Amino acid sequence: MWNTIVCDGNAAERDLLMESARHCFEGKNIKAHITGCADWQELESIVTHAFPDIVIIAQDGVDGLNTITSARLLSRKIIWFSDLDFGLQAYRLCVPFFCRKPVSEQKMEQALSRLMELITENRKIEEKEQ
Repeated sequence: MWNTIVCDGNAAERDLLMESARHCFEGKNIKAHITGCADWQELESIVTHAFPDIVIIAQDGVDGLNTITSARLLSRKIIWFSDLDFGLQAYRLCVPFFCRKPVSEQKMEQALSRLMELITENRKIEEKEQ
């Protein structure tokens, strides 16, 4: 089960992103629990109770950047969609996937596939080291 959080201050957009992520998981026959939140404070509250596998941050402008920098411990688990080009900042913050809005089904599919692949590889490496 992939525990996934979608963080977006726009409730309608958040619902669409959650549905798109759900559709992508179902298309791969992967079980996922998807939760939504509006901002860093809500995200932090959710993370303290259940550490996520994937965090999708889709806040506009500097709000998204602020959330990303606040969520540094999650940086290798983040998919970041923004209305502004923060590609360089995403690279510097080790965010595995950054893309400009609007978010299409194809972008969501590509982002989730790439991140799940990366996380699965990292888990295998950690298991071998133990």
